[in-house]
Amino acid sequence: MAFSWNDGYYSNRYTWLSGSATYTLDSSNNFVLAAGGNYAHTTKATLVTPLFQNNSTLLTLVYNYNSAPWTITPYFQYTHVPAASSIGAFTSAATYGGAILANYTFGENTPLSGFSLPIRFEYISSTGSLASGSPNLLYGPGSNAWSVTLTPTYQHKMFFARAEVSHVSANGTTPGLAFGRDGMNTTQTRFLFETGILF
Repeated sequence: MAFSWNDGYYSNRYTWLSGSATYTLDSSNNFVLAAGGNYAHTTKATLVTPLFQNNSTLLTLVYNYNSAPWTITPYFQYTHVPAASSIGAFTSAATYGGAILANYTFGENTPLSGFSLPIRFEYISSTGSLASGSPNLLYGPGSNAWSVTLTPTYQHKMFFARAEVSHVSANGTTPGLAFGRDGMNTTQTRFLFETGILF
């Protein structure tokens, strides 16, 4: 078990309490329950500290499976922002999300030794509506989104290199709060490549 008193989304306001508990079934399987929340209202809002999320409570349930060559982690997360006119949340809102993270690592005695293939699928949905003054927790009140990400990776001793392709699709968005320069696009695909040395 773990317990923390912290500033939430890097707000420099120490009004967050969080904790987690882990149950280990065996060497390959464990479950994690984590929860946290802001017990006060903080008004700080920056790119690093989103106003509504920093005034939320959250609950996460995680299952971890780790047995070579597979690592599989599905999880579910719920967040809730209570109504608080002082921060512009005139009605409450919530998000429901889930994901599956999986990784296959090729063995040392295979032609692809040193390679691994992580993939993840994610979905999140928010409640509320723009008309009712609900806080925006995603791409506008009541919006939802899903994504798929593939990250093939190679590692040899200290050296690593990996590429990544990710696609996101959003629905029920509020114009100006989605993707692109004008916030009107409902899909986004990105590519990434990085390499370096681990130490």
